[in-house]
Amino acid sequence: MARKNLPKYELVKDYIIDHIGASQFKPHDRIPSESELAETLDVSSITVRKALSDLVNEGMIYRVRGKGSFVADKKSDVQSSMSRLVVFIISGTEIYDSSYMQIIKGIQSLLTLHDYRLVIEFIENNVQQEDELISKINLSDYSGLLIYSSDPNAAKSYLKQLKSGRMPFVMLDRFPNGMPVNCVVCNNQDGAYEATEYLIGLGHRHIGFAAYDYHLSSEVDRFNGYRNALADSDIEEDSSIQFLEKELDYAALLPRIRRKELTALFCVNDRKALEAVEQLTTLGVHIPEEISIMGFDDFAGSRFSKVPLSTVKQDFDSLGSESAKLLLDLIDGCAVGGKKIMLPTSLVIRESTAPLASP
Repeated sequence: MARKNLPKYELVKDYIIDHIGASQFKPHDRIPSESELAETLDVSSITVRKALSDLVNEGMIYRVRGKGSFVADKKSDVQSSMSRLVVFIISGTEIYDSSYMQIIKGIQSLLTLHDYRLVIEFIENNVQQEDELISKINLSDYSGLLIYSSDPNAAKSYLKQLKSGRMPFVMLDRFPNGMPVNCVVCNNQDGAYEATEYLIGLGHRHIGFAAYDYHLSSEVDRFNGYRNALADSDIEEDSSIQFLEKELDYAALLPRIRRKELTALFCVNDRKALEAVEQLTTLGVHIPEEISIMGFDDFAGSRFSKVPLSTVKQDFDSLGSESAKLLLDLIDGCAVGGKKIMLPTSLVIRESTAPLASP
């Protein structure tokens, strides 16, 4: 019998467990729906959802998308393994990139706590291959998807298919414009604002911006943070030192740097900043004496670059674990709608930035 002093969701759990123990609910039997349990036990749907989520995590029941909840067969691990897989689709440049590995570590640590297994599918920066992969894999084998897309705007077609099929998925780091999706990102705009504000505090007024893949929402947000910081300090924007194309002619910057028309460069990510450090030092530019360089991300190698890089740090481990947590909430029915989670950033100051030198 259920104990009446327990929280309501525990009473719901006891009701289901008692019925399983009495063989009223047998292995692989469908148990009553959320609404049926709510009506029978006179509790809210949220209470029932919490109880069912706990029972899934405890291995007492399993869920089949679009069909309901079923009693688990303790003698068989087949259903458990089939229904507790999460696939992480990474569309990037290099699978051994330290940031990807940190994200995977964060995902894995959270999924392991809840007895889910992770399958990794790596694609080399190609949204068409993302689409083909999602068409090819058997989605019914997975509980949900985590997606790090090379171009979320170009991915809208397959994202719409996932939404219409009610397949739980969460996007990491970037998301499509105008389409509500569940995603986890760092606070790109505030991080860029803080970085630009720091450069202004060093006396810089001619601060450039260098993009890498400007079609990404994360880069647009960082550009907006940079612009807002300039505006709030009454510094007029100079579009001639805002480089939104991927290719940057560093030799063409030399005369502007020497004339102090460009004294600091905020790069949209560490990859671009490290490129700038390498290219400019090869051209004989002294960093930070002639120009300060600021990055974003805090890659593992940024502190060991030719000039240790000042940057905005984002926590890639947390990006992974929070994305996995949101996905499990979606799988368990504890989250609805398009939810965007923003993680904090922090400024890391090293040797690539310095106060503006006197004329």
